[in-house]
Amino acid sequence: MTSRLLFSVFAVSFVAHAAHAQTVLLSEGPLPKSCFRIELSMDLLGEVRVQQEGKTVSMKQTAAAKHVFLERIIDAKQGVAEKTARVYQKAEARIAVDKEIMQRSLRPERSWMIAMRTKDVAIAYAPKGLLSQEEMELTEHLDTLYVPGLLSGKDAKPGDTWKVTGNVVNALCDLDGLVHHDLTGKLEAVAGDQATGNVFGQVEGIDLGATVHILVQARFTFDLKEKRITFLEWKQSDQRQQGPVNPALSADVTYTLRRTPIEEPKELSDDALAAALAVAPDKMTLLHFRDAKGGFEFQHSRDWHLVGQQDNQIAFRLMDRRDFVAQMTVMRYKNAEKMMELDAFADLMSKAPGWEQEALLEKTDQVPGDHGHRVYRVGASGKLDGVAAVQYFHLVHAQGGAQLLVTCTLRPEQVQHLRGRDLAVLRSIALK
Repeated sequence: MTSRLLFSVFAVSFVAHAAHAQTVLLSEGPLPKSCFRIELSMDLLGEVRVQQEGKTVSMKQTAAAKHVFLERIIDAKQGVAEKTARVYQKAEARIAVDKEIMQRSLRPERSWMIAMRTKDVAIAYAPKGLLSQEEMELTEHLDTLYVPGLLSGKDAKPGDTWKVTGNVVNALCDLDGLVHHDLTGKLEAVAGDQATGNVFGQVEGIDLGATVHILVQARFTFDLKEKRITFLEWKQSDQRQQGPVNPALSADVTYTLRRTPIEEPKELSDDALAAALAVAPDKMTLLHFRDAKGGFEFQHSRDWHLVGQQDNQIAFRLMDRRDFVAQMTVMRYKNAEKMMELDAFADLMSKAPGWEQEALLEKTDQVPGDHGHRVYRVGASGKLDGVAAVQYFHLVHAQGGAQLLVTCTLRPEQVQHLRGRDLAVLRSIALK
């Protein structure tokens, strides 16, 4: 009996040691044309800090989101996807800041999308029509294109570690730029057809002009038979400083991803894909803004970020990756059957509150538009509330008498970076 017991202990020990030493290839199979069903949930608990009347005001923020979509990989490079086609079956979010609650969802006619990364920027667009900013933000979830990049791409045995590459960290942490990181992957165990591992470390980067510090704790399951990551729980603790677009934020965020390999669905067939890819993405990546009261609408590039919305006016800020370039305000102006004279408009703008005009740079009524409106443009340099600035004032007049006042404000050194992006917005304005 004793000898058999000792032998059993020896056998268990030997098997455990053998399992511990098992080596597996941590690399996904060929990605192009592969298809998945993605279930993705997000929970956030945090605190927003804003400056009000010279004081820091803290507000509790919570958010929850749920996405379910079918995804087919179109292009891949160096172990990660570069372009995919998606059909969203569900995309919804609930965001609460202090006592304000926002519900967001995706219109059914915008559920078919192309997602891609270009110049380290993630972009999703709907070939059948433009997204609103709220819909775009719904697509800015954990980047499933770069999830395969968490793997080492090499043979590994339990206990082995590897450093996650910078482009993968940049994508999964949703940063504009990476300053430093030590994100490390580790293979924990192998049992049957399943390998499990962890990803952990710290990340420092830039997002919309603000410094971000992130602590990551994640775990994944890799199906050795399918050669796919099928589960990922990604937890990150964020400390985000205030930037030109967003307030300061401290938050704990958890993403839970279930990624199931599937056969090619009919919604993502070759024919459906060919029709979508025939649409040029440059214009379809624009965003559509509609005034809440239905008085006007326009299109804008994703460089413009909505930062404020009141009953009478809205404010956008232009970011050139990490740099704040300009602010644009759009305000309803009093209706007038006849548009005022250009000189009168220029004189009126020279006396705007807080504005000390020093030099007139531009004055024209020859601004083309897409909807037949008349548009004045007056550019001037001076000081706004004592700070050197350049302002471009625009008056938009519709045939029915409706008018908009559009002002673009920037520092003198940023004028060269504007590159007509304010005029592109002006040309698209449809005023009722």
